[in-house]
Amino acid sequence: MRSWLGWLVVFCVFGTPALGVTVNAVPLPAKGTWTVDLTPTHVLTPEVRAEVDQLANALNDQGLGQLMVVMVGTTSPRPSREFALALFNRWGIGHAGRDDGALLFIAYSDRKAEIILGDGIDEPADQEASDAVMAQAIVPAFKRKDPNEAVRGGAQGLKELIENSRLNNPSADIPSTDADLEGQAPASEASVSITQAPASMTESSSSEPNLGFFAGATGVVGAVGLAGSAWLRRRPRKCRTCGNLRARLGEAQDDAHLDPGQRREESLGSVDYDVWWCESCEDGTVERYGRFFSSFKRCTRCRYVTGKQTSRTLRSATYDHGGEVEVTVRCGHCDYVTTSRHSTPRRTRPSSSSSSRSSSGGGRSSGGGSSGSW
Repeated sequence: MRSWLGWLVVFCVFGTPALGVTVNAVPLPAKGTWTVDLTPTHVLTPEVRAEVDQLANALNDQGLGQLMVVMVGTTSPRPSREFALALFNRWGIGHAGRDDGALLFIAYSDRKAEIILGDGIDEPADQEASDAVMAQAIVPAFKRKDPNEAVRGGAQGLKELIENSRLNNPSADIPSTDADLEGQAPASEASVSITQAPASMTESSSSEPNLGFFAGATGVVGAVGLAGSAWLRRRPRKCRTCGNLRARLGEAQDDAHLDPGQRREESLGSVDYDVWWCESCEDGTVERYGRFFSSFKRCTRCRYVTGKQTSRTLRSATYDHGGEVEVTVRCGHCDYVTTSRHSTPRRTRPSSSSSSRSSSGGGRSSGGGSSGSW
């Protein structure tokens, strides 16, 4: 009997899976702070938390949106995306009536990351940008075992997503991305982004559970799309002249076939180029792959994506009036500088129930965003 009881105790202690924190147990951050780290070892450094708070406070002060980062150990047995969506809506991340919130949620022990977007910043361009932030900034850093860089890069990417959203640029056309190909390759050559796969490439060759379901489906579709576009990028190409297969040159070799502006884009990481070489014809085709997640802007003079943008607040937004910011873009290729001024919306007053405890309040999400794992 004692032996049986002993084995029962061992099973209860070691044989059952660890249970994660509940949504209700995640503490709402203090007003003016935007990060929560509930991992046992407190993975996020104070420096990274301070950087995220600075980014998020700048967004909130300008009335553009709200950004939060939450890291827990595990959400077991609840799926991480369902958990993150429930937490987003419980806290009401974003401004009421604008739904301009974004949540970067990490279940560290589960090796899962989730981006939840508010309904106001969940248009197709926003979704594509979210997928790119997850695929290019968050997951690679976690695979390098650098969780702080994953959070830093993810927060920066989501800040830019919010700033560039249609919600905050209502008079603009569909937001341009680095996949725009003005002045680049002709239509007969491939020019795709990491989140798009055109049909014609180059040469021939309700209730919370329901919201969780759709949120999970969105993440799966995004992951499948990224995997499919990667396959399309690397699939064999045939030379139209001789019919032989082309060879994809390495990074060191393809530089000889790029112009100085293209090489500058590659060195900055704003655009990646592939060169497919036909040995028989001694001919190469250049394909352009713009990155949605990039801090660089297209230069209005040389047209390369080599412009570094900085901004300063000329007048802060208040609850009574909007603000004004001055934006400067300096090209890293031709040194051209442009300066412009933009209005920012006035701040939205938080609800009385949330203003005393946190800066968030009133936002809503139906589950848009991205999922990642490593």
